[in-house]
Amino acid sequence: MKEKRDEESIVEGVVDEILPGIGGLVKKLKKTSPEFERRIEETDREIKERLAKGYSPRPRIKYGFSIHTLVREEEKKRDVENEKEGEILEPIVDVFDEKDHIRVIAELPGMSEDEIYVELDGRKIVIDASNKERRYHKMIDLPCDVKDVKKRYKNGILELEMVKSGT
Repeated sequence: MKEKRDEESIVEGVVDEILPGIGGLVKKLKKTSPEFERRIEETDREIKERLAKGYSPRPRIKYGFSIHTLVREEEKKRDVENEKEGEILEPIVDVFDEKDHIRVIAELPGMSEDEIYVELDGRKIVIDASNKERRYHKMIDLPCDVKDVKKRYKNGILELEMVKSGT
């Protein structure tokens, strides 16, 4: 039994590797404190069990995702039915009032660039898009008069940038 006690524990070895010379301090504390010795032995036993089970320092990560909407299932079904009937949909639109221009971003999934029509009239802009499958229409009141509409469309996202009049 004396051999086992003199044998360096895993904890002592790791501590001595990280902070050279401290392993000796841990040995002295083990000899003077039965409680400290018991805790070191418990920690060694736990480390040995984990190593025996094939413990890996790399964490196990599980991937997944879920999608939740604020719309009840009945409402989603009804929206799909209405879309099939040819109802005019209102696209999701964000309007940003920036320093010298107004930026409008609209989601128009399923459209191609040549199916989108944009009309500017003072403080109003109309976005109209249609194809065989769906139709979008939105009239937006802008915070100020604008001019020079720059239109970009990519992957279902329409971006309009308009210079504020008087700037």
